[in-house]
Amino acid sequence: MRNTYLCPHCGTVLNPSVKILLVARHHDRRGLILLSPQPGNFKYICDRSLEEGLAPGDVVAFSCPVCTFDLTAVADHRFAELVLRAPGHADRKVEFSRAFGTHATYVIDGQTAVAYGDDVGDDDPTNFFGA
Repeated sequence: MRNTYLCPHCGTVLNPSVKILLVARHHDRRGLILLSPQPGNFKYICDRSLEEGLAPGDVVAFSCPVCTFDLTAVADHRFAELVLRAPGHADRKVEFSRAFGTHATYVIDGQTAVAYGDDVGDDDPTNFFGA
């Protein structure tokens, strides 16, 4: 059995195949984006017309392709949030940076967070948990 990523609003499986499928939006441009389900792997595939207009640091909005729910994390609006269901584990939250070119992902299990990416040191953990 493999890791499954779910929409925190409607529970739709967002990785029915190999990649996580989301809708990405920056200003008036929208497109589909495919993300790696492996935390720390920041490779992606997206609509070229969306990507061409992005500069490092631009904030991208992500939403569920089924219910269109905005996936912006409640605790810290710099991140998007998904639910991670893994064999042998309780459901966890995965939060990843919404800033284009920023490599920061957190897998959160209760009070414990595992950080992935070169840019995780740039985040204040106090702000990240909403404290």
